[in-house]
Amino acid sequence: MTTARFAAAVLALAVTGFASPAMAQTAAKPASTAFRDCDTCPEMVVVPSGAFVMGTTTPIRIAKPFALARHEVTRAQFAEFAAAFEHEPKPGCRTWVETLGRFSDDGRRSWQDPGVPAVPANEHPVSCVSWLDARDYVLWLARKTGKPYRLPSEAEWEYAARAGSITARPWGDSPDAGCEDANTYDLGARDLRRLGWQAAACSDGHTDVAPVGSLKPNAFGLHDMIGNVAEWVEDCATASYIGRPRDARAWVWTGGCRQRVQRGGSWADGVEHSRSADRVFAEEGERADTVGFRVALDLEPARGDAK
Repeated sequence: MTTARFAAAVLALAVTGFASPAMAQTAAKPASTAFRDCDTCPEMVVVPSGAFVMGTTTPIRIAKPFALARHEVTRAQFAEFAAAFEHEPKPGCRTWVETLGRFSDDGRRSWQDPGVPAVPANEHPVSCVSWLDARDYVLWLARKTGKPYRLPSEAEWEYAARAGSITARPWGDSPDAGCEDANTYDLGARDLRRLGWQAAACSDGHTDVAPVGSLKPNAFGLHDMIGNVAEWVEDCATASYIGRPRDARAWVWTGGCRQRVQRGGSWADGVEHSRSADRVFAEEGERADTVGFRVALDLEPARGDAK
């Protein structure tokens, strides 16, 4: 396809919300606006409207700009919520157990002491939190700020992770080329922990969880969409995209669901998970030291119209 024909197809997709399976993502322009609603609130980045193909075949239209946190929610941010809301998740977390040489449920671990990294700092992403914990955090943040904070939908998450890219990963197709962009299971992590799956053939400088923002942002200015910790989204778990909304809405069932979707992979996942389209499911009460979350926000018209 020539540049002119591609541009015309992209414009048609943005207007109609429909696409062929081969059609790539289009966005109005890179995000250029960032803001915080309080000193300790997550920094939010305005993600422009556009359209993309979710997975390999499902055309999705993001009709309006929305805001997504630049970083995964940190331990410091979650600690403020836990103290103010008197919320303390029950201990217990699936974590790397050095003495066993494998991941295992450990009743002693919690978001305050996840085990990986050994000495987590306030700017590490919070982990060992369930979908229910993440939901409670966004409800608290909404009350604190008076703004409609929430978890992102799966469609919003993938659109933001792709950031206009047409390849399997925001930086290209090869997992071995992403060590400046994503903290994944790499040569350094493999040398420390032989997890049994393929590592990226490069080194990102982190053998487990890294402080948020340690690697390059994507084209929308978002850090760690791929790798570091996987991220809970709002959607109920489904085996395919058949029947899902073709817009930004989350796919949720009346009465709720037991399993939710996690996106982005983590520092401990093999290269097949370090893709924009990768998705896994977990019970909504499950906690793991490889899983955290980030927040989303519907925009006021004036802010969403920012140029």
